[in-house]
Amino acid sequence: MSKRNVYFVLAILGLVLPYGVFLPWVLEHGLDVSLFFSELLANDVAKTTALDFMMATIAVIAFIIFESKKLGMKTMAISILATLVAVGFGLALFLCLRERHLENEHHKHTNA
Repeated sequence: MSKRNVYFVLAILGLVLPYGVFLPWVLEHGLDVSLFFSELLANDVAKTTALDFMMATIAVIAFIIFESKKLGMKTMAISILATLVAVGFGLALFLCLRERHLENEHHKHTNA
């Protein structure tokens, strides 16, 4: 299996797995933002996880911006939006799109 396909599978899992947990919560509680944050910050372990998640999100977005600009990729906005939906989804999707971009660049240079 190619790296691009591995990243694509990881992107799908990065979307399905978190939302497989979150959507039942939403169906039970609705979009109760105050309850969401209350549960998200319920104890020190939850706060640690939330802060780690926020920092990972910022780091992934920075990586997407820098790498997209360096490589001249035109899919930066899609990857950033995907990251805001789910970090695992956005990072894996970006890596999949990056592999596709690198493959296309390689084919341009070898067929020129």
